[in-house]
Amino acid sequence: MKSFMEKEYKLKEDPFSEKSNVRAPMAGRTKQKKMWQQIIRQRTGQRANSFNFISGDYGLGKSFTLYKIVEEVKKSHSNILPISMKLLPEDTVRKFGLEFVQRIFGKLQLKEIKGILSQSKVRDYNHLKSVLHEPGAIFEKIKNGDELAFFFLRGDRVFDNKEMKKLGIVRKLDSTEKAKEYLLAFLYLLKKAKIDTLLLAIDEVEYIFSQMRGSKISLAFNTLRGFYDLQQCQEAFDLSTIANMILFFGISDEGLRKIGDLNKRERAQGGPITPFMDRKDNIINLGPLSKEETRELIVLRLRQNRTTGELERKPLIPFTEEFVTYVFELTMGKPRAIVDRCDWVLLDGLEQEIPLITVDFAKKVLESRGVPTETK
Repeated sequence: MKSFMEKEYKLKEDPFSEKSNVRAPMAGRTKQKKMWQQIIRQRTGQRANSFNFISGDYGLGKSFTLYKIVEEVKKSHSNILPISMKLLPEDTVRKFGLEFVQRIFGKLQLKEIKGILSQSKVRDYNHLKSVLHEPGAIFEKIKNGDELAFFFLRGDRVFDNKEMKKLGIVRKLDSTEKAKEYLLAFLYLLKKAKIDTLLLAIDEVEYIFSQMRGSKISLAFNTLRGFYDLQQCQEAFDLSTIANMILFFGISDEGLRKIGDLNKRERAQGGPITPFMDRKDNIINLGPLSKEETRELIVLRLRQNRTTGELERKPLIPFTEEFVTYVFELTMGKPRAIVDRCDWVLLDGLEQEIPLITVDFAKKVLESRGVPTETK
């Protein structure tokens, strides 16, 4: 027998239950979407790299936006390789630049990277090895399906001398400078595979201020600045033969403010923050949603018939317009807060088999959960 949820709401599950459901439709953000689309359109395949920030307070959708950028690129841009990652790993950072590059490669599966590397011809690898011998040799082995070389590239474990000899290399991948060579070699091979740009969607940049201290913060930003200048600092390749990089950094407003404070301090005494910030192209700010965008968020999540998978013309769960106004004023347009409140109200509505969600019902639900119900 069908449940009330399926029979009346045409749902198999609560569409608001996942607080960070990156696969949900995006509400609003029309201006911001146009900005990131323009950046991608204008910067793809250029000789210079591009640094951009996605900024906003907690709960305004930075991670969600980064996911949507990557999702859109995967669907519409075959000449761009998008990768999502956090700025810092979960474990203690020992060598930021080295680990950053290894985590880029760690996002790729062996089958995926083999498909990219197989697009290059023997002469391409010969040229690469004449310039960057060991990176060229490692990538050539990976192209041929060598798992040992793949594990070496990703830094999955420590390699002994016997294994190094088997790989045909002498130098361990143990410094940022060496990691840069592997990244540069990869960008060269991407271009040969008709991939013009490596797009990195980098989340939680503000955590650098809680996980690092003092000079380590400056060193990390100096390393990122070095990645921006990567292609410009080499003479072995024609820049037209190397893919460029577009980086989107997700950062809180407070994190961006702290970078700004460091920047002001260093302008008088010198340091890496200033040259890093001088290289930024755009800051895409995520403010609160408007009332109409709040309504759109609620409607989009409720339009999908989870039984058939189709989008209905009207929301499947009836609610009053006053409910939308109430949620908007209560949450001040913060997407995460909107989803939280709607989740609690919907759950109790299902349990009590409420056919229409009203402000009065929402207030009773929120009061029962000890959540403030008064709007400003």
